[in-house]
Order: sequence, then structure tokens, then C-alpha cells
Amino acid sequence: MTHATLCELMRQHELDFTAPADRAPAARPLARPRLLILACSSSKAEGDDLSARDRYTGPLWQTLKAADPDGSLAHVAFLSARYGFGHSRDPLPHYNTLLTAKTAETMIQRGLAGYYPNYDLTFRTQGARDRHLASRERLRTAGGVIARLVREAGRAFEDVAICGGKEYVRVGQSYVAEMTDHGFIAATAPLTIINDQIGYMRAKLRRWLCEP
Repeated sequence: MTHATLCELMRQHELDFTAPADRAPAARPLARPRLLILACSSSKAEGDDLSARDRYTGPLWQTLKAADPDGSLAHVAFLSARYGFGHSRDPLPHYNTLLTAKTAETMIQRGLAGYYPNYDLTFRTQGARDRHLASRERLRTAGGVIARLVREAGRAFEDVAICGGKEYVRVGQSYVAEMTDHGFIAATAPLTIINDQIGYMRAKLRRWLCEP
């Protein structure tokens, strides 16, 4: 996919690209634009109208919230098999979808222009299809989300970390390469990969968040 095609897709089809008014106010730009791409967690809080940051309750998300309670250390995006690459401050419904190697490969092939969330589009009847379409959430792309994050940051990200399991890291690395190619991430930005036993991952995540 060419740069022009991706930009055209974001402008013409991505609602998030223009930062809709119904979203939460943009965060104040950080002194140093840093991006954390954090894997989703299997444990999730119950309830309606929760942001991804509040929905996910796994160990890595607990570390994030303890080390950076007010979001002043990094801009945070999540990676999800169902919802793709999303803003941690956006509303996130409760769901249960596993990121498999096959799903990860599909996400990589779709790239920044792939639409999420994923839906099962096989229906027995037209009525079932109509009910499904009526209940669908607004689609978004990773390209639209990273464009919004860069607007909030004020400029291209200068430091990036990917934290999660093997398949999440694989997808994250592919996205980061494409984001760098399109100027969302500075070409000189260091990339930190946090993938280890969970205790080490929590320590490394805290260290990355708190480093100057």
C-alpha cells in the first residue's frame, strides 16, 4: 500500500482522523513525545463505558497505572485481536478474543489501513445480518489512531516501547515500521521491546516509563 493510498483512506474513511468532538479532550503534549504500545489483557473490569485503560486489569496494565497514574509519562495505545491498535483513553466494550499467530499475521497484512473491530460476517438470515449491522461499533484504523496520538503529542514520537507477548510484539514491530515510514514516529526514535517473564516485564515497563 502506498503512502498516498493510506493518507487518502484516513482522510476519506476514518472518523477518528478529525478528532471528533465526542472524544475526551486531547491530553497536554508531553515534554518528550513517547509512545507505549501495550498488549491487551485477558482480565478485564466489568461495567459499561470504561476506557481501555480502565477496562484492562492485567499485571502490565496495573504496572502502567501505578507508575503513570495521570498519563504524564507516555502516550499509550493498546493492541487487541478484536479491536486492533487503539487509544487507551477511548471507550472499550468487554470482549474475549485471543490473539493467535494466524490473527497476528492477518493484522500485519492489513497494516495501518485495516479496519477494526473484527466481526463475524457469516449470517444464516438477513434478519440476523440486519441486527448485527445495527449494533456494530464505529470502525477505525490503526492509521487514524496513530494520527490522533501524534496530534496529541504535538510532533512525531521520539521514543517507542512495545510491551507484550510474542505475537503482540510481532504485530507491534510491523506497525511501528509502517508508522516510521509515514512520519508518525521519528526515524531516529529508539524502539524498546519488552517481552520476558511477567515479573521482568513489569520491572522493565516501569523502568522505561520512569527513565528521563
